[in-house]
Amino acid sequence: MKDSGTMHQEAPYPVALAYLVERLSYRDGWAFKLVETDRGQGSAGLTLVITVTTVNSYPPHQRMRVAHYMQVPPASYNHRSWQWWLFQQCLLVEQHEAMEFFTIHDSPGSEHVVKPYAPLHGPGNDPYMITEVATGLDRRTSFRGVVDDDGTGRSGT
Repeated sequence: MKDSGTMHQEAPYPVALAYLVERLSYRDGWAFKLVETDRGQGSAGLTLVITVTTVNSYPPHQRMRVAHYMQVPPASYNHRSWQWWLFQQCLLVEQHEAMEFFTIHDSPGSEHVVKPYAPLHGPGNDPYMITEVATGLDRRTSFRGVVDDDGTGRSGT
């Protein structure tokens, strides 16, 4: 096959997954939907969107909504396997949010804080991968490549 610069995959529409997503409940403030969408960075296709209403892990700690775009694998899974895949996606979002909230204060009451596991949101990074060594610029760059000056890395999400 000749390299056209894009990847192509096919699978039957995941009817069992759609059935499960319509019936899924997890935590208050979490919503789930399946959509065909452009996820950015040249990536498009069937996507599980997990929208979470949460408190911003960065000051001023206001309520916010964050959408997590999970690419649906081109697989012919059965009901049990899709159910397990959905559960894994919830765990990835929980892990991502834990990395956002985990904070070390230099000293009690100090305003200088370190978020050693803050997710890497920038292009080419997996925002669900636990990392420790990164630059501040890496952490403040959104998946669209925009540097967010407020330090959240969530610009444009």
